[in-house]
Amino acid sequence: MVEFRWFAAAALAMVAGEAAAQELFRPTGSIEATTDHRRRGLSWSDGDPALDAIVSVPVAGLRLDARATTTRGAIRHDAADAVFDGSASYTLPLSSGLSLTGGATGHFFAGAAGKADYGEIDAMLGYALGPLQLDLGASYAPDQEAIGGDNLYLQARAGAGLPGTGIDISAHVGRTSGSTDDPVRAARLRPGGGSYVDWGVRVERRFGPLALGLRYSGTDIDTDAVATSPLADLDDAGDRLTAHAVIFF
Repeated sequence: MVEFRWFAAAALAMVAGEAAAQELFRPTGSIEATTDHRRRGLSWSDGDPALDAIVSVPVAGLRLDARATTTRGAIRHDAADAVFDGSASYTLPLSSGLSLTGGATGHFFAGAAGKADYGEIDAMLGYALGPLQLDLGASYAPDQEAIGGDNLYLQARAGAGLPGTGIDISAHVGRTSGSTDDPVRAARLRPGGGSYVDWGVRVERRFGPLALGLRYSGTDIDTDAVATSPLADLDDAGDRLTAHAVIFF
């Protein structure tokens, strides 16, 4: 079984090597308040309001991200109070408007009752055409005890800013699958026990450094089924419309 510390060591080595050769630029970030923090169609805040803060530091093509999100004692993540995500990624321009990004992300859960931390390897192929951004991505979490097996997420997304309006619109569709060593732990990321599809649409209006928006997300998970794991939390896997406010800096 691949242990999570392997991901931390790999990410730190990647960051150290690049950071030593490049000059750090000014960081950017955001702080968001939302009525429900959802990822891949699943609530990570137990269906409750949450805060989400992100700081990003570019180093030439390398980007270092730190993220903190309140999880509100979510059942899905062993009653953790918050999750801290650290990631390093590198973007390689391929041609006009086309780029390939690869990196690694670690998820660290504060206050979890059990072993909850895990890591993923990420890849994204992006294409920019005027205000339109198209992306195809994959995130793979190798076999780890915290998630009861391995996990693969594939997604396609599109987004665009409407010129002269301050409005951004984006949509995505994704599919989660994986193998199972421990059905109880695997239900954290795959509540139905097998693969599932999620989708979502986001509309956001910018007012200088402030943005207000709505998100709709849903999955094809049967929320009326009997949960086979206490971590499945099927109630938070259905269709949901959420509102959010973001401050950018």
